[in-house]
Amino acid sequence: MKTLSLALALGVALTSVAPAAKNSQPSATPNDTVDRTQAPPAGPLPEMKFPDAVTETLPNGLRVFVLPVYKQPMVTYRLLFKSGDIDDGSKPGLASLTAELLNKGTEALTAAEFAKQTDFLGITVEAGSSDDALVLSATGLSRYSSEILGFLRDAALHPAYRQEEVDKEKTTTVSNLVQKKMDPEELATRLRDKLLYGTHPYGAYATPESVQSITRDDLVQFHDCYFVPNNATLVVVGDIDAAKVLAQVKETFGALEKKPVPPCCNASQVFPPIKGVSIHVVNRPGSVQSNVLVAGRGVAKNNPDVPELNVLNSVLGGGMSGRLFANLREQHGFTYGSYSGFSQKKLGGAFSATAEVRNEVTGAAVGEILKELQRLRTEPIPEKELGLSRNYLVGNFLLSVENDQRMGERLQEIDLYGLPEDFYKTYARKLAGVTPEKAAELAQKYIDPSNLVIIVVGESKEIVPQLEKLGQVTVYDTDLNPVPAMAKP
Repeated sequence: MKTLSLALALGVALTSVAPAAKNSQPSATPNDTVDRTQAPPAGPLPEMKFPDAVTETLPNGLRVFVLPVYKQPMVTYRLLFKSGDIDDGSKPGLASLTAELLNKGTEALTAAEFAKQTDFLGITVEAGSSDDALVLSATGLSRYSSEILGFLRDAALHPAYRQEEVDKEKTTTVSNLVQKKMDPEELATRLRDKLLYGTHPYGAYATPESVQSITRDDLVQFHDCYFVPNNATLVVVGDIDAAKVLAQVKETFGALEKKPVPPCCNASQVFPPIKGVSIHVVNRPGSVQSNVLVAGRGVAKNNPDVPELNVLNSVLGGGMSGRLFANLREQHGFTYGSYSGFSQKKLGGAFSATAEVRNEVTGAAVGEILKELQRLRTEPIPEKELGLSRNYLVGNFLLSVENDQRMGERLQEIDLYGLPEDFYKTYARKLAGVTPEKAAELAQKYIDPSNLVIIVVGESKEIVPQLEKLGQVTVYDTDLNPVPAMAKP
């Protein structure tokens, strides 16, 4: 057993100002050389220590983190399995459906009984999947710590997957997917992943047909394959005694047997190359605006440049102070907002810049986004502009440190993505250390306007003629199937 210290760097300089007398005006003397119109420079980044996390790897491979915090009499158990949507195989939606049914009844309790008993104790049990992981969590008052752990254990290890609950969840999921088929943002994101990741599982997405094909046997097999201790981590955060909780965890999960975890069937597939600029339109008849998404290859979560890339992205499109916002909204009035971001997964990632614009300015808006990407590569970012983004991100990160649940999740992220143990300890310092020269280097390395996919969801007959001025356009229906040339407007 060892102690993992969550020491994080802070970049906040504290200054004290004496209270002024009522109705008094600041006075200046010939010897007063302080420019009070300028903020004082930030001080050095001091080291601040946070509560230590007790960590231990059980003989069966389950890695456990216990983080005692005493702000509220609450406790959360978060069990993460290092398998997710990437392991769906030929039935996209399998991992998600497996997760959604974990709190819908166990071998000992029906869904109604499980809900009644957890509700009586004020315990919340939730589950969900992402590309690289499946997470089950249980939260409640710390005095019910052992009961919470019991519900977590039964949901994780003994889900019933009763046929009636499977059918209900499939019906709900299919209904949601039918609605998403007309969601322009969802359509743009799906097509982006399909183009960037190709036949790799990251490029797959659930459809009504794929979900309907999932059987109870599929769910049981997925559970048997991936819900094993050597494929999981458990974090416990809250008002608890670390030694006592660790003993309870060992008693609850220690007897589980380690088992080989099958590799993802398609994970070795290579992402398709992105060569040149290609333009893709999803025809959504009746749309009065266009959803624009300009995307390129990104980075994996464990890329060492991730913190510094977040500063570069903040300058470009991190919010109201970003260049995309200033250009497309403030200067041209094309949109209410335009943003950008790097989405990072275990094996890769994507870069995206987005905007929702009026149909008649779609082509012009795409052109302005491309112009800002090129500008980022060719013009050094002024120190003042870069400093605003650095300080904003450092401040946000320091605020997140106050969130105990988020701190626990970060411990699991380090394990899941193979991050350096000091990744979050040095995060603020890396953000604060981005110079104009470093930003220029990152832009040259990761922003490539000559190799992109441009995706627009909207009324094709109104937007295709504008986009054809930029290059050849491929049109798709809302199932993301290419429309034959003769059927195009």
